[in-house]
Amino acid sequence: MPKPHLLCWLRWAICVAAQFQGYAPFEDDQLTYTIRVPQGTANLSLGPIYFQLNSTRLVQWVALGQGAAMHGANMFVVYTSGDNVTLSPRAGKGHYQPLYNKYAQASLIAGSGVYEGAITANVRCDSCITWEGGTENPANPFSPWIWAVKYGKPLNTASMTATLREHDAFGTFFVNLLKATGADSDNPFIDLDRASITRAQTEIFDHEGFDKKRTAHAVLMTVAFVLLFPVFALALHIFPSGIVRVHATLQLLTLAVTIAGFGLGVAMAKDVYLLSHHHPIIGTVVVACLVLFQPGMGFLQHRHFRKTGGQGRFAYLHRWFGRIMIILGVINVGLGFQLTGVDSSAVPKGAAIAYGVVAGVIGLLYMVIISLSWRRQRTASDSN
Repeated sequence: MPKPHLLCWLRWAICVAAQFQGYAPFEDDQLTYTIRVPQGTANLSLGPIYFQLNSTRLVQWVALGQGAAMHGANMFVVYTSGDNVTLSPRAGKGHYQPLYNKYAQASLIAGSGVYEGAITANVRCDSCITWEGGTENPANPFSPWIWAVKYGKPLNTASMTATLREHDAFGTFFVNLLKATGADSDNPFIDLDRASITRAQTEIFDHEGFDKKRTAHAVLMTVAFVLLFPVFALALHIFPSGIVRVHATLQLLTLAVTIAGFGLGVAMAKDVYLLSHHHPIIGTVVVACLVLFQPGMGFLQHRHFRKTGGQGRFAYLHRWFGRIMIILGVINVGLGFQLTGVDSSAVPKGAAIAYGVVAGVIGLLYMVIISLSWRRQRTASDSN
């Protein structure tokens, strides 16, 4: 293992050799991103980070952000305002329009503007080490960044809260911040030497495959928690004599559907680095509880019924535990829609409204049938 002083020399050598990390999404370099970490920021893990957005093609807007996905990203959107450019810091909340972040400390520095059709934004960011939703380690050799662009008529506005239409292209790349570290400077992009830029690493991301997994995940979880689990549970109260023998089979089938949807969800969360988000966490808890406890409690109640012909404590535990898990599942499906972004291309507002209506109707129907069943049982008990 290298000694500490040797690591310092290696890091110094990397900084001298590189000093910038850059990324160009397209082969003709019509759009480029360049990132620089001052040596002082790297030493203290505190201070500014510099980055440049450059487009040789007129666009509505172009954006760069820290993070592996839009949710929690520290984003910076650039668009034209005459011969000048507007820098709009935005907070990523999901797969929908990021909102203006008034707490961001970022500013344009010399060299920014529109020159012969090329848009250049040189940015100093003093809130790129720590921001709401994330942090950056200046020594990270694999720092995730996202980019996006929207083509069309330039916005031409100085408003930092301008409405943004959905991007035409976007992606993720990874910056070796060690190779992006160089000498302290108030503007490292003045007389930028392109030979000092090393290319950031890209990740091959199958967006079409991701969209298919997202659709399948949403369908499976919606069907399981909004329709199958509650309907098969209600069937016990509607047809108590005819459904009891196949109740376990039907619910185990639904559990299999849930596990399939859960697997797709975990795969997606890993793709976009969101395993620590509350939506996959809640989903993991719900599915784990359903798999580990619900079938076992149902089996213990069935064994008790065969021995005594009545209900034991596991009957009540099985029933109420299942209801709680269904409610959490229904809520978490809604949180999934929120994470993806309601009124986006992935979650149209009509689909979200339809989900709410169906879930509400099923929930109301569930409560009515349970109430009627309870009254019927109570009346039969009183008559005996």
